[in-house]
Amino acid sequence: MKTLYLLRHAKSDWSEPAVADHDRPLNRRGKRARKIVATYVAGWRVDLVVCSTARRARQTAKPVVAVLGCRVQYEEALYAAVPARLLEVVRTLSDRNESVMLVGHNPSLEEFTAMLCGQSPHYPTAALGTIGLSIDTWDEVSPGCGTLAAFVTATQLEATN
Repeated sequence: MKTLYLLRHAKSDWSEPAVADHDRPLNRRGKRARKIVATYVAGWRVDLVVCSTARRARQTAKPVVAVLGCRVQYEEALYAAVPARLLEVVRTLSDRNESVMLVGHNPSLEEFTAMLCGQSPHYPTAALGTIGLSIDTWDEVSPGCGTLAAFVTATQLEATN
């Protein structure tokens, strides 16, 4: 059994239209949301975070990686990825990793969740899905092998505090 966490980047800043999409930073709300998510996952066992190279994804991942104390790998393939590409990335993970978090974008995270679990909730910014995978090795990941075990948004987490 492996666990895959899917975290959508927090809210990005659109105030500078000339900034390239890949370089867009988080806005104030996004910076607050990433801290809320980081507080929520503190103490979890995550072996590796695989993060999109987009600035807003890296900024979202930073406090999460800090509280998890795990390795982070930046993967350009997660930016503007289709679900099949996410599947390829996951299938190449080392089997030493029991639990991995992807930090990426929509609609690919929703579509990937649907591919693995048969359906998906809507992933607003800073949403986190937990998928249990009935596999022993990452190269066994295939459509339908997952179960959505949990799903939270930063807004829900903030409301409970």
